[in-house]
Amino acid sequence: MTVWRLILRSLQFYRRTQASVLLGAILSTAILTGALAVGDSVRYSLRAMALSRLGDVRLALHQPDRFFRAALADELSP
Repeated sequence: MTVWRLILRSLQFYRRTQASVLLGAILSTAILTGALAVGDSVRYSLRAMALSRLGDVRLALHQPDRFFRAALADELSP
């Protein structure tokens, strides 16, 4: 028995198992591709909503352990 004949007979004998594996690979690829597309769309829409809420903000200050003076806002405003 040659190698090619052995491969052919193996494919014929395990055709149901191989079809199931192929179907599972196709299905999992479709699910992952869809999840990536939806995730990208959600990320874009959340970014757009956050930027629209910020408006025309160009500068933000963050100081976790101290408070800012009230006059600082007046000094920084254009």
